[in-house]
Formats: sequence, C-alpha cells, structure tokens
Amino acid sequence: MRRTLLGLLGAAAVMGAIATPASASPLETREFVGHGSSDFGLALFYARHDARTQAERAGFTDCEEYFKLVISPYDATVFWRCTR
Repeated sequence: MRRTLLGLLGAAAVMGAIATPASASPLETREFVGHGSSDFGLALFYARHDARTQAERAGFTDCEEYFKLVISPYDATVFWRCTR
C-alpha cells in the first residue's frame, strides 16, 4: 500500500513538472499587509486601502486578498498577494 502511494505521488510530481509550461518571463510576487482601525466601524475598509496603497507604491497592480483578520469592526488586518 505504501509503495503504491509513493509511486502515485512520484508519478504525479513528474507529470506536473512535464505538463507545466515554461514561462517566458518570470512573475514577481510580493505580499502586503494592511492594517486598519476606526472608531466608526470602517476598519476593514481602511485595512484594504492600506494594502492597496502599499502595492500601488511598489508598482503591483494584480492583487488578491488571501486572508483577513477582523478582530472587531474597529480593528482589522488584511493580507494581499500581488504579482507583476
């Protein structure tokens, strides 16, 4: 059973390496962390704005939010992964 599983995992790794197309230009990936706090419950909005501002200053435009931590409506943190 163990050999079969290891064989399947090895075959999947080899096929993944073969099937993956080569990229002509490597993409640069970077992560940004935005923090926000507000007395009016707008912490998530401010945290996203903070992350977006950091990314734009660094020249990144293609971003996705992969995690958000909302402790309360008054304190939030977002994590963005961006590529260019």
